[in-house]
Amino acid sequence: MAKIVVVTSGKGGVGKTTTSASFSSGLALRGLKTVVIDFDVGLRNLDLIMGCERRVVYDFINVINGEATLNQALI
Repeated sequence: MAKIVVVTSGKGGVGKTTTSASFSSGLALRGLKTVVIDFDVGLRNLDLIMGCERRVVYDFINVINGEATLNQALI
């Protein structure tokens, strides 16, 4: 069964994205299937921190607007 972990705070600049990237990388390195979603659509940085900014074609907004499937937005 899938487990969901949410990293949240009302304040910016406290390390939510960095924590999410580190936590998810650790789980993936242990062989677990891992998905990380950056819901900060105005200032997303997860792709930069994880080193895959050149691979982003679609994001969550494209999925919500029906412009892409979830599988297309996953990298």
